[in-house]
Amino acid sequence: DLLTARRVEAEIWARQGILAGRGGGAHRGIGEEVIPIAFCNNLTKTDCIQVNFRTFFCLFTKPGITLKDMVAFSMGKCARGEGFYTPENGLLGGCGTLGESSVRYVGAAVAATVKHTKDITIFIQGDGASNHGATHEAMAVAGAWHLPVVFVIQNNRYGMGTSVNKAYSIEDLSLRGIGYGLPSERVDGNDMIAMYMVARKHVDRCRSSGGPSLIAADTWRLRGHYEGDSQMYRPKGEAQDWWKKEPLARYQKELMDRGVLTETDVEQIEAEVKDEIKAVFVEVDKMPLREDFFELYQKTAIAEL
Repeated sequence: DLLTARRVEAEIWARQGILAGRGGGAHRGIGEEVIPIAFCNNLTKTDCIQVNFRTFFCLFTKPGITLKDMVAFSMGKCARGEGFYTPENGLLGGCGTLGESSVRYVGAAVAATVKHTKDITIFIQGDGASNHGATHEAMAVAGAWHLPVVFVIQNNRYGMGTSVNKAYSIEDLSLRGIGYGLPSERVDGNDMIAMYMVARKHVDRCRSSGGPSLIAADTWRLRGHYEGDSQMYRPKGEAQDWWKKEPLARYQKELMDRGVLTETDVEQIEAEVKDEIKAVFVEVDKMPLREDFFELYQKTAIAEL
């Protein structure tokens, strides 16, 4: 999943850059894939999840969602947010005002409680969005009502061009949950195994009526806020240090050190992933582009108005 996510994101960005005539503007998620993948692999089809907008392509790892869905969404081959907005698959969409969606997803947790289902909600957002007022309101309600929701701060160290050190007075962002009565935990968001185990623990706890919790997952934004960002706000040498900690190479090395993978295995997996992604793009390329106003208005007869 991690390798597929990394490779498909690169292909999506390359395609979008060609379509736009340049590569600027894209918000890329290289190095942050572990966090959503760890949660998606622990969820059911009807569980709700909001992922950080940089890593939306990782949603193909959630039951009910395919790689084709995410590629079609990225390439403008669906309308009304189809792919990213499919409530039957637990995707309630997002919005450009980061943090505001937290209220909607807490609403999903309220619905699960009222309906007495075992569905849970995962709400993932960055350190920047986690400072927005709506997020605090959502956590306050979740704590007071003992709702089945896990909040995740995907701390990639920068909110646009503002360092987390300038936006927070604390170094451990998991401390944010204490004031709302949320059991909180900090984890290395670049460690695939550690992240998966923490995700599973909190998902199981939440599903067993343990109530809400908060996880602060530490990672790093390996690209700029957008492609073309000068990144003048970053100290020299910082990027090189964090590239050494990026999760894909780190996880591959760990598996090879444990004897789980060999060089031959790695080459075979790379080839299989390449073929899978190529086949998906061939399918999506054949799909027609949706018109700008497709399904924009409700199909209601004038006589009924």
